[in-house]
Amino acid sequence: LEFAVQMSCHGCADAVRAALDAAPDVKLLELRPQEQSVLVETTAAAERVRELLENSGCRAVLKGMGGSSE
Repeated sequence: LEFAVQMSCHGCADAVRAALDAAPDVKLLELRPQEQSVLVETTAAAERVRELLENSGCRAVLKGMGGSSE
């Protein structure tokens, strides 16, 4: 899943990382504060991941999703 996340500083990026690290079913693949983009691999619902991201204090919206090749 790829999310657009409003991260205005490195503190925001750290908060996003901490929020996702607390969820065992979410694996952070890429965190790009300059592009305001977060890429995760998860078995959780997209809405659940969005809630985790927004619990960090940043607004988030789903940009896209892809399937596994497995």
